[in-house]
Amino acid sequence: MTAIKAYLLRLVYCGLLVSLANALLRGRKGGRALALCGGCLLILTALRPLLRVDLTRLPDLVTGLTRTERQAAAREKNRELLRGLVEAQTAEWIETRARSLGMELEARVEAEEAEAESFVPRAAALTGTWTEAQREALSAILAAELEIPTERQSWVGG
Repeated sequence: MTAIKAYLLRLVYCGLLVSLANALLRGRKGGRALALCGGCLLILTALRPLLRVDLTRLPDLVTGLTRTERQAAAREKNRELLRGLVEAQTAEWIETRARSLGMELEARVEAEEAEAESFVPRAAALTGTWTEAQREALSAILAAELEIPTERQSWVGG
């Protein structure tokens, strides 16, 4: 409440000062220039609190989130999109390699964050039909090229 009182007092004093100065110079050459300067001073006094507002801390009118909250949400969404891309592309790569070995399977990959904002495949779940030789060959490829050890390879089918 004290801040509002101080703001109103500043406006009143500024208005009083401008009107006194105009009364003293009424009809003289500098009267119009003084009226212009006084009006500008009054506007600046009235708008001064708005200049102190940190617009980045104000919530967005549509989402209700602040700028930092929006950035954090966007960062998290980007992380999930990147994780999804790594998982989908790795699964597609595994299925292509399996077809080249004569296998019919569907791959599902789980990725983990390796470094900041980068993901690597962690585990693979493979469902389909294959022979034991094909399974061993693809398992070796996954371990060598994707660094998915056999313990994290789940094979369903046969």
